[in-house]
Amino acid sequence: MAAKTDSKTTKASTKGLRTTGAIFALPDYALVAVTGKDAERFLHSQTTNDVKGMKECDGQMSALLDRKAHVISLFDVFRHNEKYFLLISNNQCEKVVNQLDTFRFADKVEFEKLTGQLLAVQGPRARKLLMQAGAKTANDLALPVSQIDLFGFKSLVFSRSLTGEEGYVIFVAEESSEKFWQQLQKTAKSIDVVELDEKSVDAARIEAGMVSFGVDLTEENLMPETGLDHTHVSYTKGCFLGQEVLARVKSHGAPSRGLVGLVFTSFEGNRSQKPFTLNSEILHDSQTIGWIQSNCFSPSLDKYVALAYVKREYRVVGKQLAVSIDGKPFEVEIALLPFIAPPSAEQRARQLYEEALESFAKESDEDETSCAETLLREALMLAPAMEDAYEALGVILSRRNRLDEAVALMKALVDLNADSVMAHANLSVFYMQQEQIEKAEEEKAISMSIRMRMAAKEATRERQEEEEKKRLKEEAVGRMDMFSQVLEIDPDDLLANSGMGNCLVTLEEFEKSLPYLQKAIEVKPTHTVAYVDLAKAFAALDRKPEAAEILQKGIEVASKRGDMMPLKSMQAQLKELN
Repeated sequence: MAAKTDSKTTKASTKGLRTTGAIFALPDYALVAVTGKDAERFLHSQTTNDVKGMKECDGQMSALLDRKAHVISLFDVFRHNEKYFLLISNNQCEKVVNQLDTFRFADKVEFEKLTGQLLAVQGPRARKLLMQAGAKTANDLALPVSQIDLFGFKSLVFSRSLTGEEGYVIFVAEESSEKFWQQLQKTAKSIDVVELDEKSVDAARIEAGMVSFGVDLTEENLMPETGLDHTHVSYTKGCFLGQEVLARVKSHGAPSRGLVGLVFTSFEGNRSQKPFTLNSEILHDSQTIGWIQSNCFSPSLDKYVALAYVKREYRVVGKQLAVSIDGKPFEVEIALLPFIAPPSAEQRARQLYEEALESFAKESDEDETSCAETLLREALMLAPAMEDAYEALGVILSRRNRLDEAVALMKALVDLNADSVMAHANLSVFYMQQEQIEKAEEEKAISMSIRMRMAAKEATRERQEEEEKKRLKEEAVGRMDMFSQVLEIDPDDLLANSGMGNCLVTLEEFEKSLPYLQKAIEVKPTHTVAYVDLAKAFAALDRKPEAAEILQKGIEVASKRGDMMPLKSMQAQLKELN
């Protein structure tokens, strides 16, 4: 269904996706319904994620592994009431169903590949497009999966990003697909949402650091090599095939190679083609240090980028390397995936809100149309509970003497949040303007009551925070006694030094914490938690250069080990220092 485009159109389309949004067909995807009274228990036991923890309308990324933790398949699991759906690539569908069927035994569970069309709506205006198609409220689209009539056709709508942007995958019956697609194209065009071709979709996927099974990984890859265990695996759910191997790898540190991003800082080539074939070797000082996977010219970064498996000792975020690929020299930088992180729906809503305020300041109450109103309504599609946008839009409506609409707007906010002081206060004002004095006084009283209740809650919260802080300090003092006893026996004990340093940081005795944390790093240079605490101590002592140096060393260690949580924590700390 997606049209062919040249490289210039691809660049414009990918940028269009990031700016407004995009639609495209998903002929390479399939939807499998999983039903039966044992469906939950069965899927929980076979897949890598926590199916039993899913709510009535929920979704999660998951996988199937073999006994040695090699990846058999990747897919999404969605629960809609008591039925489950697997969103999966077509080339894996038969294999996954066969694998699950092999282990079904006496379980009451059935698998059915549904006949129909899968379509994608992605980008900043994805919600706006679907609301124009028939979704009644933005909240209809807030759930991971929902059943909605779009353009008059029954549709399953799955919240799923395929490009890094907020997005949805829609399933419609085969007999409705052609008319549905035509309506989707027409509506998309009316709000400047573009139609992407296959090459543009792939470029967006790579920019978002999203792997493709059969391209970036195969059944030869261990799950920890891909980094997907952070999103696709529950380490607390209990047994599943490959779980023991995963647990051992996790306890022993990072695998010998891992998936990272490469940004080419020097590269001239044909931007319309992929510069490298899959699994091209990356050489550094004549040694193989990695293997190229998905790669393309990134319209968003205006640079060539690649996903690559890189050996542990070179897998350092921000590290620049002179390498050779296919006999040609390149300068590359190791990057944490994704290459780009588009603003969240809430961030985009805030941007629209700010634009609306600027526009409103220039508008006259006599203007026939209001750009500010349009921007605010779009902001509310992205953030349905954004009270600032409700208030600004209410002011615009009231100033244009559209008081009934202003009242309806505030009532909608009350439906979302009955304790909204802003909603009740504005209702009081609007009712007063309508000369409905009794209703105005009632809303004013409700507003005042909520304010008093919120003040009491805030006082309680502050008291609880102080109590929790006191509890943590008391706990730290208790733990210090244990660590002191261990250190008397063995001054080089890793956990005792790290634990003592952590306790002293908790007690805000930062100077005293330094020797313990430094000793922990000396004993085990890969102990990433100690770097986090040591950087906190240096920063609290206003020794920012030393904090930055420790963070840079810690980031290097965490990058090599694949310790994502400490890595992201230290990157955030380093950003704050700068």
